[in-house]
Amino acid sequence: MNKLSLLFFIATALILLIAGSCQKQKDDTVGNSENLDFPDQEGWNSVVTTSKNGLVSAIIHYGHMFQFKKKRMVELQDGINIDFYDETGRHTSNLVSDKGRINEVTNDIEAFGNVVVVSDTGITLLTEHLRWDNNIEKIVSHEFVTIVTADQDTFYGKGFESDQNLNNWRILDFSGKASRGFDLNIQLKKKSAPGDSVEENITPATPDTAIIG
Repeated sequence: MNKLSLLFFIATALILLIAGSCQKQKDDTVGNSENLDFPDQEGWNSVVTTSKNGLVSAIIHYGHMFQFKKKRMVELQDGINIDFYDETGRHTSNLVSDKGRINEVTNDIEAFGNVVVVSDTGITLLTEHLRWDNNIEKIVSHEFVTIVTADQDTFYGKGFESDQNLNNWRILDFSGKASRGFDLNIQLKKKSAPGDSVEENITPATPDTAIIG
């Protein structure tokens, strides 16, 4: 092989090598972008309403929302404020927290960070994480909780179950002390779970919107 042919062979090999490397980088970029989890919809300062048997069960105000249709999940950030209603449509309690999540399949609602629940009967619950289990209609937490009753008795412990009214509740691992006697072993009644729905009133990609559900 003469010198000219050798140079041509080397140049061709280098071109093929560079082209293959560029194609691999492009394929990797495409593959990575497909794996990224982008929201299908985004909204600010609006409302999500959940209902059961045609009656409103919760009205959720949020600062920032990301909806993922494939996962059937709604992520809520920048502060949430939830009003809960019973099966007759009567307001029962209010929840505030830093952020939250709604499972659109089960209608379960989770709250994270500085969670405070105040019932209309005057009971206050404080914790860092809790979940509204829509199937059994209970508020559930596996974190440390503080309960302050209407009589200003205070209870501490880890793990919590209650109805949405905070009338029938129990701390699973009790470690606090009340100022007067209180029965912590109240049995919670399991209720039926009829079909339910979620109505989302969302304005995508427009800050400072307000849509009433």
